[in-house]
Amino acid sequence: MTRRTGSTSARTGKGTGFKALVIGSIVVACVTAGTVTVGTLSAGQADAAPNPLMNVEATHTVTIADDGSYRVHIDETIEQALEADFSFGGTVHDGFRLPDTEAVLPPYLRAQYSDPAITIDGEGIETKVEHTFHAVDISAHDDFDEGKHAGTVDYRVTGAAVPAGNRGAAENHAHADGQDAENHADADGIVVYLRPLLPGDVTVKSAADIEAVECEDLPLTSDPCGKKSGEGWTIGVEELTGGAAVKITLDADAADLAEAQIDTDS
Repeated sequence: MTRRTGSTSARTGKGTGFKALVIGSIVVACVTAGTVTVGTLSAGQADAAPNPLMNVEATHTVTIADDGSYRVHIDETIEQALEADFSFGGTVHDGFRLPDTEAVLPPYLRAQYSDPAITIDGEGIETKVEHTFHAVDISAHDDFDEGKHAGTVDYRVTGAAVPAGNRGAAENHAHADGQDAENHADADGIVVYLRPLLPGDVTVKSAADIEAVECEDLPLTSDPCGKKSGEGWTIGVEELTGGAAVKITLDADAADLAEAQIDTDS
C-alpha cells in the first residue's frame, strides 16, 4: 500500500477536491450541482479497462445542536475486484441558495466546515479541510487490495442555519405536521441547510423538534422528503439526486444562531 494521505493526490501532490480513480492518462470529469467527480482511463483502453470498484455504500448521521450547528458522521464501505486507488470522503459545495432579495445576484449562505477526522480500515488518517473557491474537500485516499474496506468520515458544520422567517415563499414550504405553510411563514424556529458529502442515506437527529424536512434539487424548488424514524428523520439516497440540498425546519430559538455569512458570489 502507498502512504495514506488526506485531501491530496499522491500523483500530483496537490489538493484535488475530487474523488478520483487514476489508471492512466485520459481524464473524465462530471460536474453536478453539489458534487464533482473525476475518473481516468488509459488511452485506447477505455472499453477494455476493467472497473476495479464493485460497490460503494455510504450512510450519513447528522446531529444538530440548538444553535443550528451540526456534526456529520459517515460510514463508507467499498468492495474492490482488484487493487486500485480509492478516496474515502468527498467534495461538496459550501453554499446554499437563499430566497432572492433586492441584490443583483442571488444570495448564498456560506457554511464553514471544520474538525475533520477520517479512519480507513480502523486506522486514523491525518486530514484537513481543503477549500477551492466554493468547493470543500474532506477526503483521504490509498491503494486498496481486492476485497472489502471500511472507513468513517467526521466533520462539523457551522453557519448553515437561518431564522425560519427567512426560508422563502410560504407556498414552497410543506410541513411534517400537515398544517398549511402560510400559518408558519412568520413563526419562530430555524431552518438548517445541509448537503451530503457522498451519495447515501441520511439520518437527521436534533436536540430540537423537527417540524419539516425538504429536499431541494433546484434552488428554491423543494418538496417534502424522508420520513420520521424514531426520534429522528431518515432520507433515502434516491431522494437526494444531483447534489440536492436538504432543508430542516426546527422548533428552536433563532436568537441562539450565530451570525450567518451571506454573499452574492455563487
